[in-house]
Amino acid sequence: MLPTRYVANQQNRIPGGFGSVRPVHDEYLDRSVLFKSMHVPEENAQLEKEIRGLSSVRSRHIIDIYDVIYDTHGNVVGIIIEQLTGRDYLGFHTEAVGDPVKYLTLIYQIAVALKDLHGAGIVHRDIKLENMKESSAGILKVFDFGISCAGTDYHTTQNRGTLVYAAPELYQAGVKITPAMDIYALGVCCWTLASSQLPEILLKRPPQTSGRASSLQSLFGTTINPAVLAVLDNCLHPDPSGRPSAVEICELLERHLLKGAHRGLFVQGSETIYELSAEKPNVGIKIGTLGDLRVAYDGLSFRVAAVSGAVYINNVPAQSGAILHDACVLTYGTPDLGSSRQWVTFISSKPELVL
Repeated sequence: MLPTRYVANQQNRIPGGFGSVRPVHDEYLDRSVLFKSMHVPEENAQLEKEIRGLSSVRSRHIIDIYDVIYDTHGNVVGIIIEQLTGRDYLGFHTEAVGDPVKYLTLIYQIAVALKDLHGAGIVHRDIKLENMKESSAGILKVFDFGISCAGTDYHTTQNRGTLVYAAPELYQAGVKITPAMDIYALGVCCWTLASSQLPEILLKRPPQTSGRASSLQSLFGTTINPAVLAVLDNCLHPDPSGRPSAVEICELLERHLLKGAHRGLFVQGSETIYELSAEKPNVGIKIGTLGDLRVAYDGLSFRVAAVSGAVYINNVPAQSGAILHDACVLTYGTPDLGSSRQWVTFISSKPELVL
């Protein structure tokens, strides 16, 4: 069945719900890979779905597909996929409370995978710790796209995923599959990464019909920012509209994981007049009698601390408490002054989150 370039290893097949994978060695590229096939040929359509899913999205947090294996009639019988050689996360709950930064980094990586999938119009449908593993480079990757679906009008008559990760709405007949279901599963992952015991209300069928699951704050206390915990808790909101998007989760976690690493530059003309940072978190920029703007950096965002006179942010009057956009223009002076007004450009750096 396999082309001669792939030599089967002595290791046994690794069974799964609908198929199995077998370690093989790619003699041509001299690398260890996995050959995935279905238990019965009638289910090979799932492999084709997995191929379409994996080939339509590019993400460092999605497993790579290297080759498609056909039989002599041109039918798909298997795929060659990346072999993830790092750790799994089934036992991470013993480390989570003691290492909240690592915990949030893992959740961030799952959220990035979902952001990339949902951005390509794909719902994974079986997000769980068993379908994630670390690569040799230490990057979390999501795999097993056998029941994923693409498009915005897919309805299902049965939940083929894993029950404990299934959103409450999946217990309705003919429900439409949405990205919010993956977000609910991410919320369950937030618990399984942190504890060996889920809140009992998540184990009911359907879950959370009599109330909400307890907050992750019961595990982490004050070691994780309350605003972050609130968003993670809302991944498990019984109402899909109450769940955050993967983009919102990524942006929030990235900002908190990079706390104190941002730089804010104020430029007038071609000259930098001030740089805000964790070391220099406050600045007051006053231009004559036109106006005075004071900005403070709290490690997460650049916020207007005080304003006097006529100062505008992107043509909107500046107000105390407003957050400066990553790139914006500060205008000093009322519009009737015309060319006598003064302009200051603000740019916030985008530090890289190193995984």
